[in-house]
Amino acid sequence: MNLEQQLKVVTDTIEELKGEDIITLKVLEQSADIEAIVVATGRSIQHVRGIANNLKIEAKRLGMKVVGIEGAETGHWMLVDLAEVVVHVMTEKTREFYKLERLWSGSERSDD
Repeated sequence: MNLEQQLKVVTDTIEELKGEDIITLKVLEQSADIEAIVVATGRSIQHVRGIANNLKIEAKRLGMKVVGIEGAETGHWMLVDLAEVVVHVMTEKTREFYKLERLWSGSERSDD
């Protein structure tokens, strides 16, 4: 599965689960390990956990590599590592505090 197909699976899954403000950043030039980052907002801790867990299930079902998932303990910020794509799902307050997109501001932004 190429990068664009992986990003479509990720964004479609997040959209189906009513994730909000989905942003895709292509970071290949800035990172030797990953090609893209997807950032999305969940309405609550339970919503963040649900999005991340369903994303993991869907990725495995489609044969994508799931390296790991972190953040379930608190649920404010969950990371789903899909090798080439890393997904960050956060509550609105956590996303506003960390401003993760700003860290990767030199990246190519894709709002599909």
